[in-house]
Amino acid sequence: MHHLAIRTIRYTRRLSKFIGPGFMIAVGYLDPGNWATDMEGGSRFGYKLLFIVLVSNIIAIFLQSLTIRLGTVTGLDLAAACRQFLPRYVNLFLYILAELSIVATDLAEVIGSAIALNLLFPSLPLPAGVAITAADVFLVLLFYQEPDDLATSNTGNAESRRSRQKNLLMIRWFEVFVMLLVAAVGVCFIVELVYSDIVAVEVLKGYLPSKEIFADSGALYVAIGIIGATVMPHNLFLHSYIVQARCYKWRDNRPVVKSITAEPQCYTVAFAQLSPASTRNNLETFAVSEKQIQSSNSETFPEQDNVNDSDDLDTSERQSRELLDVDTLRHYLRTNLSINLHYGFVDLFIALLFAFFVNSAILIVASANFHYGHLHVVSDLFDAHALLQQYLGPAAAIVFSLALLFSGQSSTLTATLAGQVVMSGFLGMSGRPWIRRIVTRLIAIIPAMVAACVAGRSGLSQMLVASQVALSIQLPFAVVPLVWFTSTKKVMHLHLIHNAKRDLSPALPVWLDTLIDRSILYLEATSSKFARYIQLHRCAPSIPRRQSTNEDMNSACVTMESPSEVTMPSLPEPIYYSNGRIMTAIAVFIALLLIGLNFYLVVTSIIPQ
Repeated sequence: MHHLAIRTIRYTRRLSKFIGPGFMIAVGYLDPGNWATDMEGGSRFGYKLLFIVLVSNIIAIFLQSLTIRLGTVTGLDLAAACRQFLPRYVNLFLYILAELSIVATDLAEVIGSAIALNLLFPSLPLPAGVAITAADVFLVLLFYQEPDDLATSNTGNAESRRSRQKNLLMIRWFEVFVMLLVAAVGVCFIVELVYSDIVAVEVLKGYLPSKEIFADSGALYVAIGIIGATVMPHNLFLHSYIVQARCYKWRDNRPVVKSITAEPQCYTVAFAQLSPASTRNNLETFAVSEKQIQSSNSETFPEQDNVNDSDDLDTSERQSRELLDVDTLRHYLRTNLSINLHYGFVDLFIALLFAFFVNSAILIVASANFHYGHLHVVSDLFDAHALLQQYLGPAAAIVFSLALLFSGQSSTLTATLAGQVVMSGFLGMSGRPWIRRIVTRLIAIIPAMVAACVAGRSGLSQMLVASQVALSIQLPFAVVPLVWFTSTKKVMHLHLIHNAKRDLSPALPVWLDTLIDRSILYLEATSSKFARYIQLHRCAPSIPRRQSTNEDMNSACVTMESPSEVTMPSLPEPIYYSNGRIMTAIAVFIALLLIGLNFYLVVTSIIPQ
C-alpha cells in the first residue's frame, strides 16, 4: 500500500509537468459558439442531444491525440507539416481556408466577450465591448514566449539555457492563467446547475442514443452544429504546436550532423553530452528518473563491453560503435517519446473531460429551464440571459454573464496564438510574433465592430451563427491532412541523429516571395522603424539520407574525428511512429463522418427546408 502511494505521488508529480497544453485546447471547446448551439439544442430538444455532446467530445479526444503524436514525433505542427509534405498550391489553398477558420473563430470569441460585457454593464455600448475585448491580445504579447524561440541549438551556452528556462516559466504561468479562466467557467456552471431544477434520471438517459435525433431533421441539424462547434479546426493546428515545448530537452540531446561530404558520402556527427543508458527501462509505468531525463549534459555515451569483434569489422568501425551506441540512443529517445505521448494524452483527457462537463452543463441548464420548465426556445445569448434572469433571478443571470466573459476571454487568447501558428507554419514567415498576433486580431475585430455599429444585437448574433457554419465547412480540410500525416511513415518518424533543418520549400509563389523581399528592402532603405521588426527566415535544406552500396566507400567513411565526433557512411534507421491499422481505420471513419455531416449542414443551410 505504501509502495502504491509513493508511485502515485511520483506519477502525479511527473504529470503536473505536462499539464497545461490540454487546457489551452479545452477553452476552444467552451467558446461562445458552443454556448449558442448547446443553448438552442437544450431549449428545443431537451436532454436528448447530450448523446451528441458525448460523441463530439470522444471525436475531439481522438483527433487531438493525433495532433499530440504529430507534434511530439515530428517536431512539426500541422501547418508546418502541410508546408513540407504537400504541393505548394495545395498548401496555399489550405492556408487560405485555415486563415478563414481562424478569423471565424476569433470573431466568435470577440462577439461572445462583447456580449458578456454588455450583459454585465448594460450602459456599455456594444462597439466599446468589442474594443475592450481586443485588448486581451496584449496579455499574449506579454506572457507567451514562442516555443520556436526556445529551440536553441545543442551548443547553447549557459546564458541561453537560463534564458530558455525563464521563457518556459513564462509559458507555464500563461497556461496557469488560462486554466484559471477555464476553471472559473466550470464554477459558474456548477452554480447554474444548483439553481436549476434537474431530473438526474432524465439527464442520464440523454447520454444514450435516441432515434428521434436522426428522425427529426431539426434535431439532426442542431446535432451537426454541436459537433461542428465542438471539434474546431484551430485547435488541431495549435495543439500540435504547443506540445513541442515539452520535447526540446531530449530532442536537443540527440547527436547532430555537422557536415557531409559527397564523394564518398560521409556524415560527420557531433555528440550531445548525456547518458541515456542510465535511464530506467520501465516503459509500462514510465518510471524514468527525472534527474536523468532533465539533467544538464554531463556525460558522454558510455562504451559498450559487448561490441561485436568479428573479423569483418575493422578497428575504426568498432571504435565508432563504442562511442556512438545506437541502441542506447534509440532506447533513450523511444523512452522519452513514450513518456511525452503518455502524459500528453492524460493531460488532454483530463482537460477535455472538464470541457465535456461544461458543455453538458450548458445543455442541461437550457433543457431544465427552457424546455421542460417553460417551453421557450432560446434564440440567442441575449435571450438566454433574459430568461435566466426572469426564471432564476438576477444572481443566476450575472453568473451566466461572468461565465460567458471568462469563456470568451480564454478562447480569444488561444485563437490569437492559433492564428500565429497558422501563418508561420503555412508560409514560413517567422517575423516578430507580436506583429502577427495583432494582425490576426485586427482581422477579426473589423467585421465584429462593423456588425456591432450597424446591426447591434441581432447583427452580432447572426454573425456568431455564421462563424460556426464557416468553421464546420473548414473542418474536413484540417482533419484529412492530419489523418494522412499521422498514418504515413514518411512523416511520422524521429531521426536518431538530428539531421539539420527540414527541407521546407518556399510556400509563396516566386513573384509574391520576390515582391515581399523587395518591399522589405525598400522599407529598410527608407529607415522605417517598422521594417526592423519584420524578418523572413529561410530554412536550410535538410541533408538527404542515402544508403551507399559500395562497401569500400562505407569503410572509408568510418573514422574518428575527435572524442565527441564520428564520421559514418549513413545515418541510423529512424524511429517510426505512424498509426496502426485499427487507429488508421478509426481516423478515416471519423474524417469521412465529419465530411458527410458538414456536407449535409452546408446543403441544408443553402437549400431551405
